[in-house]
Amino acid sequence: MTAMVSTSFSEAVTGLDGRKFCSYRVGGPIDLALMPTQYESAVEALKAIDTTTPLTVLGGGCNTLIASRGIRGATLITKRMLAVEVVDLASGRLRFDAGVPLARVATTAQDHGFSGAEFMIGIPGTVGGAIAMNAGAMGQSTDEIVEGAVVYDCASRQVLTLDAEALAFSYRHSSIDPQRHVVLAGYFRFKPGDAQAIAHLMQQSLDFRKAHHPKEPNGGSVFKNPAPGHPAGRLLDELGAKTWREGGARISELHANFIVNDGSATSTDVLRLMLKMKTAIEAHYPFKVYPENRFVGQPSDEEARLWAQLHDRPLPSSDLEDHAG
Repeated sequence: MTAMVSTSFSEAVTGLDGRKFCSYRVGGPIDLALMPTQYESAVEALKAIDTTTPLTVLGGGCNTLIASRGIRGATLITKRMLAVEVVDLASGRLRFDAGVPLARVATTAQDHGFSGAEFMIGIPGTVGGAIAMNAGAMGQSTDEIVEGAVVYDCASRQVLTLDAEALAFSYRHSSIDPQRHVVLAGYFRFKPGDAQAIAHLMQQSLDFRKAHHPKEPNGGSVFKNPAPGHPAGRLLDELGAKTWREGGARISELHANFIVNDGSATSTDVLRLMLKMKTAIEAHYPFKVYPENRFVGQPSDEEARLWAQLHDRPLPSSDLEDHAG
């Protein structure tokens, strides 16, 4: 059952089914979802939330696992924030709101004759998440084309503009603090490119994903690669992981670093399988692996323990990502 909440800044809905906002298609209900369509209304929404209210941010729901008990407090969903602005066409500078799908970043750049975003065409995420985690594919990553981000700072309750240096990008990481920051928009810079070459690279990326990535509900790559030349998927493949499952969650036959939902999986199933994968890699190889997925919401006691084990640290449920940028 959902109910509308009247607000001046955005559509607000209570009791949303969290599974619809998680690419794994698992998770409990979202207590209160705020869905702004514009940058300004997102800022207004964030400023209207009491500082004692837990805040979670969701974009496209990719690389995200929602806890079985759902998400308490307020959840800002950015997927309706779709504005695109040409800042300076001559220098290839464009601005994209946080909810813009990465495929649209790629096609918008292509439409203007720009190269650099071809690798994004098949990534099922949005600008906000891509900047926060420095998403990448096909040997490229977001930091190569981002020159800044507009961020809401929950601590100061101010809007900040961070340049690339302040974002401090590294492999699948940035300075964006999920407990404090909300990415509202990103500034991208592209280079002129050959139309035929751009189209070829985009098709190449799509073909690769079609051949190697599962179609069933999934959360993308489960683990970050532990070391250059040692992708987590290859290590798991060598261990025969493509036959593993926990309840309704199983490892994809196409890519061993993907967990898919066969239609009956729970958040707990996914976490149990993630821990089995981590334990196996670390028992057979001289590497530590850590999740690329993030986990949001109110976990069960078992889910809290599993998430702690996945990070090699004690992690009480109160420390889980109730704030997520």
